[in-house]
Amino acid sequence: MSRFFTLVILLGLTQLTLYGGHGHQGPGGEAMLLGFVLIAAYLAGLAGSLAELPQITGYLIFGVLIGPHLLGILPQTAVEDFRLVNGGALSLIAMTAGGELRLESVRRRARSITSILAFQMVVVFAVVVAAVYWGRPLIPFLRNAPPRAALAVGLVFGLVAVAKSPATTIAVITEERARGILTETVLGITVMKDVLVLMLIALLIPLAAVVADPSAPFSVDVLVEVLWSIVLSILGGLGVGWLLSQYLRTAGEYRVVVVFLSAFLLVLLAEPLGLEYVLLAMAAGFFVQNFSPRGPSLLRALEMNSVPLYTLFFAVAGADLRLDLLAGVWSIVLLVVVLRMGALALSTYLGARAVGDPATVRSHAWLGFLAQAGVTLGIANIVRDRFAGWGPDVATVIVAMIAVNQLIGPPAFRFALVRAGESRRARNRRAPRELQVNPSAP
Repeated sequence: MSRFFTLVILLGLTQLTLYGGHGHQGPGGEAMLLGFVLIAAYLAGLAGSLAELPQITGYLIFGVLIGPHLLGILPQTAVEDFRLVNGGALSLIAMTAGGELRLESVRRRARSITSILAFQMVVVFAVVVAAVYWGRPLIPFLRNAPPRAALAVGLVFGLVAVAKSPATTIAVITEERARGILTETVLGITVMKDVLVLMLIALLIPLAAVVADPSAPFSVDVLVEVLWSIVLSILGGLGVGWLLSQYLRTAGEYRVVVVFLSAFLLVLLAEPLGLEYVLLAMAAGFFVQNFSPRGPSLLRALEMNSVPLYTLFFAVAGADLRLDLLAGVWSIVLLVVVLRMGALALSTYLGARAVGDPATVRSHAWLGFLAQAGVTLGIANIVRDRFAGWGPDVATVIVAMIAVNQLIGPPAFRFALVRAGESRRARNRRAPRELQVNPSAP
């Protein structure tokens, strides 16, 4: 309760200071907002952990509360200004994903990762596309549209349904210090799916345009360009990883600062070079972990950077969530979210069963794929700009879906890790019982 009251007082003081006098404009106001978000969101995360929720859920809910669509303490201009910091945070999270992806575990779980990923991509995509196409009389902006437009919209929603949020997965794994077969499987699929979704965006968005309007040209050049960007991003990331490993070998005392600056540098350089900074960062972390002895040093540096950046990243992400959009599209959102959840559960079970995975993976792994963020929001922006007729309506539904999935995803994944006995809390609860059974156990 003391943390809750501290948070309330901090909210009130910030509101009075920013809006009782000179407002939030100017570098002083932006700096104060940044400090306020960091401290207050951190307190909200602690409050969330006391309620048996992941801390990032506390950050997200706090961001929704102070964002431009509710209290307005964090205005839209500030949300946009903080996006560079968000990019750096996402780069660090992606580097952590690569660093946590050990080649030994990937080889050990390769069959499972491949099987579950294949089932998910096919089943989830097919279920959502079919539901949107055949359920078009229930969707207001498709009731009077021709069947080909409904199919195009179905392709877009199918693409959205297979996408997920690597940032949320890594944040929950890091917070829970999770390790085990479920963690390895979800992490491996998450990284592979991120690459595949980027390729699918280049393929399915032009395809949807052709389906909706047969006179629209379909250019393979876009797909080739994206494939080259992915290959060059991975190769460039491996090069960055080599440079980082050399630095960590010779001058490790500044590793926290150097890793921090490297993540931000990747964000700044990626766009002018036509590369994907998330893939750059993932590949860099993967190289350091698997092709040098400096993997533990990198992960310690990343962990020391993680708390403030995770706090800011998810608080600003929460401020960007448009819960107000649910009022007009809640029925469509509910339909797609529920169908997506069911398809994820079924496909994960089938993929895990096909390779003989244990019941833990078959029953709980699907809960690690609910959350959606960055890439999915990018799809919404592309659809809004590309399709003049139904694009804005579809983008609105996608943004509302992100809001729902991002709020339910982290607690669901944490529940799966606890049930699987792979979270820190589960291990701590199990340890006293093991000592009672075997007092001489180490």
